[in-house]
Amino acid sequence: MMPPYTRRVSRTIELIAGVVLLIVGLVVLASGPIGDLLSGLTPGEELLRWWPIVLVGLSLFFLVPALLGGPNRRLRAGMVIPGALLAGIGGALLYSSLGDRWGAWNYLWSVIPFSFGLGLYAAGWIADAPAFKWIGSATAAGGIVAYLVFATAFGGEAFRLVAALGILAIGGALTIGGLAERLSRKSAA
Repeated sequence: MMPPYTRRVSRTIELIAGVVLLIVGLVVLASGPIGDLLSGLTPGEELLRWWPIVLVGLSLFFLVPALLGGPNRRLRAGMVIPGALLAGIGGALLYSSLGDRWGAWNYLWSVIPFSFGLGLYAAGWIADAPAFKWIGSATAAGGIVAYLVFATAFGGEAFRLVAALGILAIGGALTIGGLAERLSRKSAA
């Protein structure tokens, strides 16, 4: 049996989903007359460049409840993953659309594993699940490495410089970590 708070939240979500579906259904039914009415009104090209903001806005639907809190930690943890994905992809698409930099997707695709990793890490933090934190941080780090590698290969000179410095920093950190481990074993022996 569900606790009363969870039952209320479930009923509220059910009510909101029902109202949204009713509105969508009415809009679909009236799409012909609405389309005729709006056919003369076309948004400017500058306004159309902002279309990815819809994805960023949708991400807030998931992120705000997940980060504000509530008693059901597992539900909140599950909401933060799609929210992080939508925010990351929406932000990258907004960057591409506003700057007309669609060629940047040679390396911007790496925002997908990075955002997913951040979502997993946040889910692990919310649900107190260490495995999710480890998997999330590894996935996000993989996204960063992919970005650095592909930005180096396909980006301009500025990207090559930043990516090369990033790769050097990661390599240096890993090397120092590996040396510290070896030195600590030798001093303990």
